[in-house]
Amino acid sequence: MIPLYNTAGVPVAYADDACEGVYDTKGNVVAWFEQELLYTAQGRYLGWVHQGWLYDRHGRPALFAENAIGGPPRPAIQPRYTTLPARIRLAALPRPRPVRQPRPARRRHSQEWSPWSALTYFRQ
Repeated sequence: MIPLYNTAGVPVAYADDACEGVYDTKGNVVAWFEQELLYTAQGRYLGWVHQGWLYDRHGRPALFAENAIGGPPRPAIQPRYTTLPARIRLAALPRPRPVRQPRPARRRHSQEWSPWSALTYFRQ
């Protein structure tokens, strides 16, 4: 699993190794990928992924993976969170996928952090 960190350097979600879905710390599906786009489990458009960053629908970085390139200055990853939680059981991704909400035109990448840099990103 790939930890996704917030503005404090704390992992708030995890992408599976195949980068098909995003899960909370309990293993619940909070989002799924459709190529570089990101949707909630119900099919609502959240934003996109680029170079290890998860951007909100306004082009602001919300979460990042450890190998993210570019973007705003990142916080240090908190040392106590460098290991993954005990193996969690991942919920199944919805199959077939829900109807996707049309996405708006992509915005420019911002250097300003999204106000949704936590699990709230998946509820915005």
